[in-house]
Amino acid sequence: MGSRKPFNWSLLDRNNLYSMLNQVGSGIVGKKLSIATIHKLLSTHIKAHLPVRVKYKEDPGQEPGLIYMGGAYYSDHDRAGNRQIEIVLSYCLFDEHLTITRNRWSRLCSLFADTILHEIIHMRQYRTRNFKSIPGYESTAHLAKQRRDQEYYGDKDEMGAFAFNIACELVDKFGYDPTAIWSYLDSNAAKRNKRSTYLRYLRSFEFNHNHKIIRKMKRKIMNQLPYACHGKPFKTTDYLTY
Repeated sequence: MGSRKPFNWSLLDRNNLYSMLNQVGSGIVGKKLSIATIHKLLSTHIKAHLPVRVKYKEDPGQEPGLIYMGGAYYSDHDRAGNRQIEIVLSYCLFDEHLTITRNRWSRLCSLFADTILHEIIHMRQYRTRNFKSIPGYESTAHLAKQRRDQEYYGDKDEMGAFAFNIACELVDKFGYDPTAIWSYLDSNAAKRNKRSTYLRYLRSFEFNHNHKIIRKMKRKIMNQLPYACHGKPFKTTDYLTY
């Protein structure tokens, strides 16, 4: 086994993860800083609070002036007792400095919370089944990109993690209002919000509300609403304390 120390992931929720990253905001928001300085501040702060890896990425196709954040869970690292969750901070290749507004910083803190919880869900999925993989979704789409998107978003593990993320987005938007949320899910209203995670599902499956993946996803999202209200995708500490 690796040298990873035990960590209680069950203590984390959307609010304390948001607050965790927001603590470093006073040294970043509204200040013109180099990309290297921003990344060091973020990486050092995140790693001081969570046993995760933080990766630096430059992307020539990324929109200038923004920080993109993604995540990954590595079951092989987890099984070996090493750090298993990675946060990827991506910057436009052509940016030398950034000035992050309060609004963009707030969105980054929210994204950080949702990304960490998404990867914790994957961690729990793999630990629950003793790190075994499960068969993926096989798309029959003709275009290669659409096939890749459908196979990613149609994967059972991704559906489980994204269902919680989407439920959180919709509770933020509507409060706990299952009727309004179901009406939203059953429409194409997500088109009005380009950052909507649910929009990615609808686009991937050609806005076909009768597609089996979309139908399943709607049910999963509705089932996650009570969890989203508490900001936690789990009830117990099972598989989350090591």
